[in-house]
Amino acid sequence: MLPLKGITVIDLTSVVAGPLATQIMAQQGARVWKVEPPEGDRARLLGAVAAPGFSSAHVALNAGKQSVAIDLARAEGQALLRRLVPHADLLIHNFRPGVMGRLGLGTDALHALRADLVIARISGFGQEGPMAGARAYDPIVQAESGMVSWGEDGPVLAPQWICDKTAGLYAAQAATAALVARERSGKGAVVDISMLEAAVAYGWIDLHGDQAFPDSPSRMPNIAAVYRPWATADGWVVVVMLSQSEFEGWARAIDAPELLADPRFADMTARFLNWDDLRAISAPRIAALTTEKAVARLVAEGVPYGVANRSGALPGHAQLVHDDFVALTDHPQAGTVRRTRAVARFDGARPGLDAHAPRVGEHSRAVLADAGLDPDEIAAAFQTGAVHAPQETD
Repeated sequence: MLPLKGITVIDLTSVVAGPLATQIMAQQGARVWKVEPPEGDRARLLGAVAAPGFSSAHVALNAGKQSVAIDLARAEGQALLRRLVPHADLLIHNFRPGVMGRLGLGTDALHALRADLVIARISGFGQEGPMAGARAYDPIVQAESGMVSWGEDGPVLAPQWICDKTAGLYAAQAATAALVARERSGKGAVVDISMLEAAVAYGWIDLHGDQAFPDSPSRMPNIAAVYRPWATADGWVVVVMLSQSEFEGWARAIDAPELLADPRFADMTARFLNWDDLRAISAPRIAALTTEKAVARLVAEGVPYGVANRSGALPGHAQLVHDDFVALTDHPQAGTVRRTRAVARFDGARPGLDAHAPRVGEHSRAVLADAGLDPDEIAAAFQTGAVHAPQETD
């Protein structure tokens, strides 16, 4: 029994943050009605594309959801969504502030349809304030939140949608917490997640550590410099040597005993302050070793390490292979798809890979029927263009 079995989610989100939140919930047993515009979620165009409407982002973010294509720009489409709401436990969207209200689907209107509905709203910059109405995409929030790393040539963006994914993780947790609270109180709730706030909170632990004590001269070490990968003779490794024993093991592993007698490296604080000097001595020593030999020495000395892998190496990663975490599946439209399994295990088990990312509107008829519409009402909805479904030959 998956923990969210019996929970129904109306997913009005698009692109990455919201779909990630509802993907996690779907993997944990929730029934997710993915309400898309007739042209489909924009995530269907993000990344590698194997077939029309089936991108690498879409198959990763939307497997196991039921797609219903409703045109919310039409009054008939808005009326259809109102028919779905009484059957849902959670409605989540990432429209800009005010959009749902203009559609006649604001929080009061939704709670009038189901009083105990949990409503989750993901926005770029919050529901109020000077940037509330601004468009927000991941690179923009990276810049505004200070998530960028600063190099000699200026700020550098992270090579992934890190702010989107951070907001999605916070949203999944907060929405689930609100559902737990509803079980206790019987009352619905409105949950708000700001991408900017999520990114700043995520970075406050380390990236913005200098802001923690405004009256103290103590400064956070440069994490990017301290954990910068080390070049070996044929590759790269990342090493962490926080404890004294790890540092001593590092010195022995790279044949640099002089590090142990140098007062610049006497303890962790001193090493962080003199990291450039430590690196200048250490870099040529480990560069003389192959990755295999360096790893063997680090293991023998008990020094934590990681080999820097490219994406292509991950399907063959020994630990991931042992866990059967990255697996091949057959998709009826996209063909062979390589996917990861659900991250969370429950009692040692986790969902399988039998669920696929849907076509646009693949489940429109089924979802409307589940919401109590009779065959005549469903036929009328298709005739007005308020709802769409793929042709059987698509």
